[in-house]
Amino acid sequence: MANFGLTDLRVVRGPEPIDAREAHNMAAGSRDILGAATWVDSVAEAVAGATRVMACTARPRRWKTWDVLDPKPACRVLADRASEGESVALMFGQEDHGLSQEDLAFATHLCSIPTSGSHSSLNLSQAVLLLGWEWSQVGGTPQRRGKARGGVVPLASIDTLNSAIDQIGDLLQHIGFFRRRPRPQTLAMLRHALLNTAITERDVQFLRGVVNKLTWWVYRAPPPSEGEGPP
Repeated sequence: MANFGLTDLRVVRGPEPIDAREAHNMAAGSRDILGAATWVDSVAEAVAGATRVMACTARPRRWKTWDVLDPKPACRVLADRASEGESVALMFGQEDHGLSQEDLAFATHLCSIPTSGSHSSLNLSQAVLLLGWEWSQVGGTPQRRGKARGGVVPLASIDTLNSAIDQIGDLLQHIGFFRRRPRPQTLAMLRHALLNTAITERDVQFLRGVVNKLTWWVYRAPPPSEGEGPP
């Protein structure tokens, strides 16, 4: 991280404790980054406030609802949004098994590092180094909190968007929509469709207002008379 100007480290605690002394010894020349790291209990907390989250993964996914980017275009996507004051993030999984399907619910894009077919394995530090290099080449400067500048409307954060999608999922669950369609796959496709629209916080609030009204109608309203609609 320190090699290429990345300073905002957020670590999701795992089931095994971290050896703080070993980590400190290995962070030669960059102990300030380790000392300022934010430790959280979930991926949701780690990416809270971000509008673009690039998840780095090597494994094919069962439901590929978005394109998988190479490192350079991946960092360009993030840098373009960061230059407008948005908060962006690179997300890496654990050394042994990477990111889970549940983790990817908090991603807006996927990145994969092309490697030789005969040996595709990269360790975590190698992946971070390569993405850090590409980030530095496009002039990116990670920001913990973004502020809109020059009249640019800020995009919706991934946690705000996921909350809205969960709300829609609960309503669809109630009306039996998932009897023949897996919920995770359906909501992943919905998430991708909304992200393609560059959806803003204001858009999400409007969408949730619509869903609230629909939910009220489905749960509480009597069947409408002809020509009538929900209040």
